[in-house]
Amino acid sequence: MWAWIFHKFTGWVLIGYLFTHIAVLSTATVDGATYTETLRGLESLLVVRFLEVGLLAVAVFHILNGVRLLFVDLGVGLEAQDKAFYAALIVTAAVAVGSIPTFLGGF
Repeated sequence: MWAWIFHKFTGWVLIGYLFTHIAVLSTATVDGATYTETLRGLESLLVVRFLEVGLLAVAVFHILNGVRLLFVDLGVGLEAQDKAFYAALIVTAAVAVGSIPTFLGGF
């Protein structure tokens, strides 16, 4: 049940990010300077850098859980799907923690 809840939640977060991403990219239609200024302003905020780590974690979990669900639908590994869910959580945590120095490198 938790896998389903997390998968739905991460899917909605990714959809929300898509609209935010489109809004930021739309500043490029004004001119290049506005787009560059927008990106520099966002990158200078510490909270945005932490949100990027969170976005990476959401994307990694959603991908890994999606692969797990694909195997379940194919009938492969039905007896170990709970272990695969926990493995997806552990890999997601490792990737997120490992990415912190990269995303917070400027601070």
